[in-house]
Formats: sequence, structure tokens, C-alpha cells
Amino acid sequence: MPRRASDPIVIPDELWERPQMIQALTAREIGTVFHLLGQYAGATQTQIAIACGLTQGRVSEHMKEGGRRVTKLYLFERIADGLQMPDNARMALGLAPRTRPGVPAPRTPEPQARTGIVLTEPRPTGADPSDPATTTDLSRLTRWLTTSDTADETIESLARSTTSLASAHTQVPAKSLLSQVLRLHRRTQDLLESSRPRPRHTRELLRIDADLLAHAAVIFGDVNLDHHAEQYAAAALMLAREAGTNEAFAWYAQAKTARWQDRLIEAADFARQGYEASPPTPMKTQLAWYEANAAALLGDQTRARQAVKRAEQSAETIHDRPTDRSVWSFPTERRALFALAVATRTGDPDGALQAAEMADTAWAAGAPVAPAIWAQIRVGTGVAHLLKGDLEGTAEQLAQLLTLDPGMRLTTVTRYVADLDRRLSHPRYRNTSLAIQLRAQIRDFNAAALTDDPDMERS
Repeated sequence: MPRRASDPIVIPDELWERPQMIQALTAREIGTVFHLLGQYAGATQTQIAIACGLTQGRVSEHMKEGGRRVTKLYLFERIADGLQMPDNARMALGLAPRTRPGVPAPRTPEPQARTGIVLTEPRPTGADPSDPATTTDLSRLTRWLTTSDTADETIESLARSTTSLASAHTQVPAKSLLSQVLRLHRRTQDLLESSRPRPRHTRELLRIDADLLAHAAVIFGDVNLDHHAEQYAAAALMLAREAGTNEAFAWYAQAKTARWQDRLIEAADFARQGYEASPPTPMKTQLAWYEANAAALLGDQTRARQAVKRAEQSAETIHDRPTDRSVWSFPTERRALFALAVATRTGDPDGALQAAEMADTAWAAGAPVAPAIWAQIRVGTGVAHLLKGDLEGTAEQLAQLLTLDPGMRLTTVTRYVADLDRRLSHPRYRNTSLAIQLRAQIRDFNAAALTDDPDMERS
């Protein structure tokens, strides 16, 4: 018997696990989600519209290339509920799960034919449905659920601003950006503490604030305030868990902080925990590379190689957007930076130079330049030349680095430069005039770092 347009969609469980689906959900590209439902579940636009409570025309608009995007929180909730998304899919979409760990999922009855509506008598409960007390209870419950002094538009505005700040991370001086992130965090926290948000608003506010706290932790580390970074990263993880959302950003912030505090075994472990908790996104690949880098710094080459293998396997199923400059993105040049760092730590200068060439090729092809990443690539390339005994090659890289704006000389950059300085202090270079000159340039470079930024606490 042929299926009718009004028949319910039968969605295979494995569809929600496909990398293309997870990537579409993470990017909140609902049009792509609908296309995948058509491709792998045979769903028509009419079936999708009925399931999601939309018009067929609205579904068609979302599915057009470059078409209308879903931006409202209540629509994401409606679509997730209508498609009966499992918890992993809801979390990838940025929504809270419907079930708690250890609690069995509610059973869903088999769909009935739509030829008519079947009404069944409620089971006797001992309470009279016509009792005024019963209807009063329902009215009170409905009022509690729908009464809120926080509008959908407010939540959506906060979410947009959070995304915009993350996208500005590689282009705006760190302290200037940090003041904006902290201001938005305080606004979000005020809504959580002082207003009466609906339950779904509370979940979304917790998710937004978790992302803001993780972002703040990353920037605190960039400006050499590791103690603050540690506190904010821990709070981000707590909020992400409370919201039932993706924890990967918080784990990344913790791993980064531990790495720059030289707590290398913790950094590797944090990165591995984040890798295990992350859906298949670019951040999952980055966390594997972070574990590899921390393990290489620790001297555990076996663990470093295993983590590199996980990173490469993850990258095969995930495609980052070349234009995405978010703090959470993992473009080619950032992958190259991690590969370069691991190679220099494991005594492979040729591999390090190949990684640097990969980044330079991406930039030459038009990839946007993130100044701090560019600077670290230059330093790492200089170290690779030094490992090969090519001091002139190191000098050439340092000459390029000296042009970096002081406001972009993050702690992650100056610490890389300090490592180069330590290598140049080796006795073999003690009486080498070029090495002495390079060390003087390094001191001047680091002394001027971040001196022209406004006070980060000002708002």
C-alpha cells in the first residue's frame, strides 16, 4: 500500500548519528536537517510540515539554498519535539535533553491512522475531573509554565551576541573583547537570578552563560590571568551540565588553562574528557590535538601519537567552514599549528616545516588571517629552523613576527616566543652575534605586549 502524504515520518535511529546530521544540528541549519530527512527517511515536505507544526511553504523556504533560517528558540523546540529527536540530537542543536541519565525514556505509542480521531475514556483516578479543585490546579500549573518576564526575543538577542563575540575572537584585541564577554555574562546572570524565566528559557540562559564563561576563560588565559581562567572554566562546565548541553567548550577551556599552567597531565586528561563528551564537531578534533600537544610536552610520545591518530580520524568525518573564525572553530591553519607544535616537541623539524607550509598555503589561498595564530606559526617555524641548525631561517621568521600589533601579542604568543628565547640561550649560541641580537628583539617584543589595551574590567 503506497504511503500517503499525511503518514507519520519513520526516522531511522542511526540517521541522528550521521556526521552530516550532527553537523547540521550543531550549525542550527534546519534546512539541511529537512533535506537529510528527505534523503535518508524518505520524508516529504508535507510530512515534515505536519510533524513540526509548520506550513509546507515554510518548510520549502527553509530547504531552499540560501533560504530562510530558523532563529527563534520556540521554533527549534517545536521542530525537535515534532521530529522526536533523541537527546544527543537535541543537545547538538543546543537544546536540553528530554530525559535525565538513568531515567528510562517515555514510551511513544504507535501512530494511529489519521482516518479519524480515537477518544479513549480516562482510567478512574479517584478525582472527579469536574471538581473545581482539579481545574484550579491545572490553571495554576499552566500559569506557572507560561508566566515569564523574559521574552523569546531577549534570549535570541543574547544568543546572537554570544555567537558574534565568539566570531570576533581572532580579530579583536583580547582585553577589549573580554570586557564585552563579561558584560554579556553579567546580563545573562542577572536574568537567571532576578527574573522569572520559563523552564525552557532557563535552560537556554544556562547554555548561553556556559558558552560565555568558557569564552571568558579562554581570554583570561590569553592575557596571563590563569587563576581567573581556571575558575571561569570550572563554572562553565557546571552550567553546561546543568543545562544538559554540549560540554566540549568548557572542557577545552579547562585543558587550555591547565596546559599554560604546566599542569600537562591534567591538560591531556581534560582534553580527552572533552573529546569523549563532544559530538562530531571541529571542536572534537581540536580536543584530540590538544591532548596530543600536552602529551608531547610531557614527553609521552606514545600517548601523543595515539591522540594524533584520533584527531586525524575525527577530521575525516568533519568539515569545518573555511570562513568560520569563531574561538571554537578549527580551521586548517589552527590544525597546522598543533601539528607543528607536536612535531617540534617530538624532534621532527621537517614535519614541523610541512605543517607551517600547510598554514601558509591556506592563507595564500585567501583564508582569513588570525593574527595570534599567524604569530605562533612564525615562532614555531623559527624553532623548526633552529632545530635544523639554520639560525638565519629563525631570524627571518622573527623579523616577520616583530610586525605584530602589540594588542595582538597574547600570552599564548609571548610564551611561544619565550620558548624560542630559551632555546637561543643554549651554550652553543652564547657567542653568536645573531643569536644575541635575536634575544634582544624578543625582550623588546614581549615588553610591548598588550600595553595599549583598555582595562578589561571597564564596562
